[in-house]
Amino acid sequence: MGDEAEDEALLTLEGTLRASPAFDLGNSDRIRASLLWDVWPKVVVDCLVQRTYPEGLARCQRLAPKTSYHHPDADVRVNGHFPNTFSMSLNRLPDPAALIGEEGSKLGMAYVMAYVDGNGNGTLDRVSNEATSSPDIVVGFQSGFGADPTEQSFILYREGALHPLYRFDFPDCPEIPQGYSVVTLHYTEEETECTVKTRRVDLDMDLEASQAFQQLACEEPNARVLLDTVRASTVGPPPVGSTQRCGTFIHSISRNDQVLYVNPHPERFCSVANTEVYMLKDYWDGTWDDRASPPSWWPCPVVTTP
Repeated sequence: MGDEAEDEALLTLEGTLRASPAFDLGNSDRIRASLLWDVWPKVVVDCLVQRTYPEGLARCQRLAPKTSYHHPDADVRVNGHFPNTFSMSLNRLPDPAALIGEEGSKLGMAYVMAYVDGNGNGTLDRVSNEATSSPDIVVGFQSGFGADPTEQSFILYREGALHPLYRFDFPDCPEIPQGYSVVTLHYTEEETECTVKTRRVDLDMDLEASQAFQQLACEEPNARVLLDTVRASTVGPPPVGSTQRCGTFIHSISRNDQVLYVNPHPERFCSVANTEVYMLKDYWDGTWDDRASPPSWWPCPVVTTP
């Protein structure tokens, strides 16, 4: 995929760019689009397909070190007029690194994001955990992944036999064909409806000056489940100068218990990847529980129920 691609489109995505009221459109001439592929290590995929844990995805993801996760991206030529409408055609097969599975049965899942190409080199430049700035800023993501969505779409690629992970992710959907397709889930109070489309698909994108969007420029995936966790009573108070906030962790694992998010390097761009989670309970292995006697410096509400 790239600006030089002239082959027949395998999939074309068209839609509206919806900017939030506070979004600055001053750099709209430098906005580009990129596909973000979601790739999981084999041990995680096997865990999900075999339904090893009742908690599902969160516990399976912890089976692999966060260094084994990666999100390949591919820049795609965009036609149209930012910030109003866009059209992007996929003219190439995915990079093999973007697919999961074995020979004869592979599956890929991707999303569309938009970024400001700050250095004008025509590609999204990822930054390390130690970087204090980023030349490119991610400013948009396909619609449907905010709070309480009524519809979500997933760009999929199938090669060979249908990979069993598809049935895990989309149990009520029709079988997808070979090549590219888009699965869309429509949520109602009564049920979830699923449609599969190919060739030319409508897909809107939200533009927003969001820290969550910006973190997609970091090399290391920033899923909350992959954050380093520590025992608060053992490591002691967070270092001076760190940023701290109380909040819940992962509901399937810790329910409504409060944890402390600590970033000892607030000067760095990749704030999520640099964050540690201070806990009063070992939610992963259950080897310790300090909720009945938290350290004196603990700033968050404490729940002592099992």
